[in-house]
Amino acid sequence: MKRKRNSQPITSIRFSDYFKLGKSQAELDFVDIPLDTDISLFVDPYALSIENDLWFIECNNLVVDYFQLVISSIMSKELQTARILLSNLHEPNDTHLGLSRGKPSGRGVGSVQAGAIYNQLKDSKAALTGKLQDLSDCELLIPGISNDKISDITINIIRSKLVEYTETQCQLHDIATRQVASGLYWDSESSKWRNRYANLPVYNGRRIILIPKAAVRVHLTTDYQQYYKHFVLEYLQAEHLNAGSSLVEILKNGKRKVYKKTLQEEYPLSKEFLFEFSEEHPEVLEQYKESLPKNPIYTTDEEIERKQPEPRRINLEKLTDDLDEIEEGTDSANLFHNFIIGALETIFYPALRKPVKEQKIHEGRKRVDIVFNNGSDRGFFFDLTAKHKIKCPYIFFECKNYSSDLKNPEFDQLSGRFSDKRGNFGILVCRKNKDKDLMLKRQKDILNDNRGFVLVLDDEDIKALIQLKSKKERNGIDDYLDNRFRQIVM
Repeated sequence: MKRKRNSQPITSIRFSDYFKLGKSQAELDFVDIPLDTDISLFVDPYALSIENDLWFIECNNLVVDYFQLVISSIMSKELQTARILLSNLHEPNDTHLGLSRGKPSGRGVGSVQAGAIYNQLKDSKAALTGKLQDLSDCELLIPGISNDKISDITINIIRSKLVEYTETQCQLHDIATRQVASGLYWDSESSKWRNRYANLPVYNGRRIILIPKAAVRVHLTTDYQQYYKHFVLEYLQAEHLNAGSSLVEILKNGKRKVYKKTLQEEYPLSKEFLFEFSEEHPEVLEQYKESLPKNPIYTTDEEIERKQPEPRRINLEKLTDDLDEIEEGTDSANLFHNFIIGALETIFYPALRKPVKEQKIHEGRKRVDIVFNNGSDRGFFFDLTAKHKIKCPYIFFECKNYSSDLKNPEFDQLSGRFSDKRGNFGILVCRKNKDKDLMLKRQKDILNDNRGFVLVLDDEDIKALIQLKSKKERNGIDDYLDNRFRQIVM
């Protein structure tokens, strides 16, 4: 069975169109970027800093390492070092994220703007005094550095991780690549900008770098306007009321009031003012930072679609029809495998991300059909570790397109991939499960032999989970899996 292509006329060519993936945004782990323009989404360094997924932790460490070196160079008056560090920030046109209209114009960090950022930072009191602690603070305190520039700086720094990610996604979806220069990336070990050759997709002679959708945001978490309106002005309201200043107005009912509009005229919004205020009242800045979410708030597939030049409807119900059209048996095994990759992405995003197909283990002697990073911060996959103390930084999946029930060898194959380092939890995905009692006994055998935990999902389970996802019932998905897990352990 061939996957049905989107029948609507396409004038805005997306990555999935050009490379004939036949998948919707919901079935992809990355942003399905438009190739002839940009999409207004941003990579948020603050979001990287609160993730517990190893890939995101490594990205955050790169950002922290780079930015601390820039700031320490400015503080110690090593301005030539700071200039060199900042001069290698270039337009990341290959990611197609940002605010450009029409063809990507790289409004982010060009060579001229990199010089401007250097001038802004080297003359900034926030940088010179060490008050500027991380890249996200630039949004609050440094003039001329806004959402799109911070996102572009972040992309430049973590480019090596994005290049690796793009290579694995191309392997996952059998996307044609060419060996091209990766573009400069930050190497924390040598504290230098480096370049390398990588196998990347190419469109109109230009490389493409993919961004995980779990890493993008519609707006950065830190927002200088929100800081100003809801923290700085409210502090000033209380201060003027307590002091009985001339800005206090007495209402007809006798209440005293200081209006924010009056304060805005007295204290116009600027990042210079915010820095000076924060220097005098550091506790207010700290309160703002403490108010920021401690768990990621992910951009949904629907939000990504709304930012597209030509939004498309995400039809999850179609996936159940596609599953029914895949014939059981060896001849359709690859088709079933590829379908399940998209279905799992659809169902379990954002808890599971960064899928790898045919993941090699044991020095390449064995492989796992599909491996996802476990990036959950709540729900079933989080509870496996937090409540049940099951090590599972990765979630293993084996796909079996059999016309008969699974037998012991399939269970042994999956449990044989487990280890204390990789994890001890996996899911067998099959077409049918007629003898459910026997299947449950096989799952219990794995547990009782201390070989880990194996769940089984068949076609009916996949359809039920897709239905729950279409209704946005994330808790329902967690409950569904938890009920299956309880059957094994109780």
